[in-house]
Amino acid sequence: MACRYLMAACLRWSALSVPMLTVALSSQTAFAQDKKELSKARANFQRAIELEQAGNYTTALETFRDVGQVRMTPQVRFHIATCEEKLGRLVTALGGYQLALADADTVGDDFKAEVDRAVTRLQASIPKLVIIRGTGAEAAEIQLDGEALGASSVGVPVPLDPGPHAVTAKAPDSLPFSQTVTIAENEQKNVEVVLTPEPVEQRTSGFSSAGPVEKPRSHVVPYVIGGVGVASLLGSGVLFGLRQSTLSDLESKCGAGRQSCPSNSRGEVSNLSLYNTTAQIALGVGVVGVGTAVGILLWQHKHPTTTATGMMFLPSAPNSLAGASWAGRF
Repeated sequence: MACRYLMAACLRWSALSVPMLTVALSSQTAFAQDKKELSKARANFQRAIELEQAGNYTTALETFRDVGQVRMTPQVRFHIATCEEKLGRLVTALGGYQLALADADTVGDDFKAEVDRAVTRLQASIPKLVIIRGTGAEAAEIQLDGEALGASSVGVPVPLDPGPHAVTAKAPDSLPFSQTVTIAENEQKNVEVVLTPEPVEQRTSGFSSAGPVEKPRSHVVPYVIGGVGVASLLGSGVLFGLRQSTLSDLESKCGAGRQSCPSNSRGEVSNLSLYNTTAQIALGVGVVGVGTAVGILLWQHKHPTTTATGMMFLPSAPNSLAGASWAGRF
């Protein structure tokens, strides 16, 4: 009985001990990995210090950032900012120095004093640009290096890295403004944005002296007229064919001069007269329709808009020949 209780206790102990042992082993593994990463980060930090001292600031900056991925300390921030400063990125460097200064107390007074000196030095050397709204630019949209400036950034010194910077501005009915300003360390420059009104001829391009230009003419009208003309030509061809067929029938019945025609051929004589007249009318309408459509299209091509003065081709008008007329206003 006692052995049975002893075996049960052993089983309960083993059931509790296995998970605890697993957690302990996992913690040791994680600790070993962290220790390995920290050891590698310390080696990279020392290598980055050597690169910085050798003047290879680009590679040193990348290496310091890799160290910061493992553990970002005030010292790492300080050296990242130092490399940024050496590469001419003064604004970014100042932000890095200020972050390092915020945690400098955890390192020591000497380090804090060094970071404080760097912040003071950089604040004095960062160039600044003041953008002022001049004539015509009161409501203009102003951009600096392609980024829109808010109202709080206009009229006040804006910290920038040394080098060229583009200032642009635009507003309705005004010519765009563009100017490139090059500033150096310890320098402050002012740029006044002045917008010139857009010339009247540009603002009113597409307008005549007598008033605004109408919308471009539609091509529907000439196409319709041309379609009617083509249909009339086809109809005239059919009518001429019927005329010729009727004429042949009459000549076979009445002879070449149609001197003696039987009484039953009167209907064919009437049809011949009808075909002859309507064929000629259809031919005339077709020629005029096609010619009118071509003329309108050529006119619209040369004069795409209708102004208050000039000539106008009307496809039809009262008391006009062939359904077309010219009209003009001066």
